[in-house]
Amino acid sequence: MARMKSTGAALGTTYERISGALGSLLLVWASVEKAVRHEVVRAHGLLPPKARGIAAALQTWESAVIESQPANSLGPPLAKTLRRQLQKPLDVRNGLCHGLVGISAATEHMQATLRWEINDVRHAISWDDLQEQLGWLSKLPRAVSIISNPSFERAGSRATNTAENRAWWRSEFSFDVSEP
Repeated sequence: MARMKSTGAALGTTYERISGALGSLLLVWASVEKAVRHEVVRAHGLLPPKARGIAAALQTWESAVIESQPANSLGPPLAKTLRRQLQKPLDVRNGLCHGLVGISAATEHMQATLRWEINDVRHAISWDDLQEQLGWLSKLPRAVSIISNPSFERAGSRATNTAENRAWWRSEFSFDVSEP
């Protein structure tokens, strides 16, 4: 994900605003999880027991994409990339859901932050980083759908492994798609 510059608005980030962003993060994650689970059900006919948690659903989805699409298409590497790039945001989500210990508004000396503790290790995410994650995550249900349902027969399919499509995935979704 590309780093966005902080705006002056971050200084005015109140407790209520950062709390609202936490709620937004959870809703965005719910939409990502729903999109992934939908594609897993579409591929398997039901949600397998092995795909009950979000990390397991992502792994099951990635495997379904790899198994169902030609190895030379963009689908398999995109599914791997998406799952790999989701690891840090997933760690943030899990930390906030299972270990939230603090919310602070912005001050003259500190950005607004959310703090969590997991296994006696403290973590935090700033307002700017949270906004960056929200922006990126909000695009992912569409990416999951495009990756899962390629139209190889249609001209201009984003699943065809071309330089133009690799550039599009990098630009549109900040996916780290390597050249063949």
